[in-house]
Amino acid sequence: MKKLLSVLFVSIAFFAPATYAQFNASQTPSQLQAAISAQVAAGKSLADIAKAALAAGIEAGSLTTAMLGTGAAGNAVVTAVLGAGGDSTAVINAALAAGVPPAVVRSAAMNAGVPPGLVSTLLASAGTPQSPFGSSPGPTGNTGNSGSSGAGGGSASAR
Repeated sequence: MKKLLSVLFVSIAFFAPATYAQFNASQTPSQLQAAISAQVAAGKSLADIAKAALAAGIEAGSLTTAMLGTGAAGNAVVTAVLGAGGDSTAVINAALAAGVPPAVVRSAAMNAGVPPGLVSTLLASAGTPQSPFGSSPGPTGNTGNSGSSGAGGGSASAR
């Protein structure tokens, strides 16, 4: 009985259609995108897909571009690939090149644990200078103006 069950298990495992496409470093961009789409359709998360692809030797920038090409949201892709250990520079540059807004890239990268200073440096080197707080003034309302609002004023006060 055990032998029959083991033969049955091996047969099912061998002849069952591949639920998840395999990654390899020699895949073309369209093959990579198709493999990602197949895995998403099979219910795998972007994080799991990113881990598997990076472990198979897929370059982080290529992976980012392919994931974005499947229609996945920019913030989810950047977070997934960086969270899986993808190179920060490659991921940020690929996301920006694919049209993901810099503020979305900044937020997703920081959510993935990339230090804010590094994110700012990478965005600036990619030609997208922004304040370290994104495109809005933030919760304090500080716009960087050095006017005379608030206590203390400036050093050139009229007395």
